[in-house]
Amino acid sequence: MDSNIGVLVIGHGSRLEHNKQLIMDFAERLEDHFSVVGYSFLGMNEPKVPDALDSMLEKDLDKIVAFPMFLAHGVHTTEDIPEVLGLEDGRRVVDRDGEETEIVYSSPLGMSEEIVDIGVKRIREALE
Repeated sequence: MDSNIGVLVIGHGSRLEHNKQLIMDFAERLEDHFSVVGYSFLGMNEPKVPDALDSMLEKDLDKIVAFPMFLAHGVHTTEDIPEVLGLEDGRRVVDRDGEETEIVYSSPLGMSEEIVDIGVKRIREALE
């Protein structure tokens, strides 16, 4: 585990509590792989992206990976989130009292064999 790298999971936000909980649970699971993990939402839930990012920037990390917990690219992942994070070309360096933290932006989940496997599992569950 690299102690100088953090991950900020970004969810859409929802009035439904279980949607917020899913993002929180996902972030908690990532703690098995990364030493500093936070979560945030574009709207409707707290913490909002800017607040969560500020909190992570206080942890003296070398790098923060912003991970949009979305299935595919859309307006939120290509415009809204990069704008809220202040990113240019998927990156930004924040200088806080001479300490630099690089923020990088990952792709959403997208298509992979693991996603297909999950889809197959859900389809089979529906047939039972």
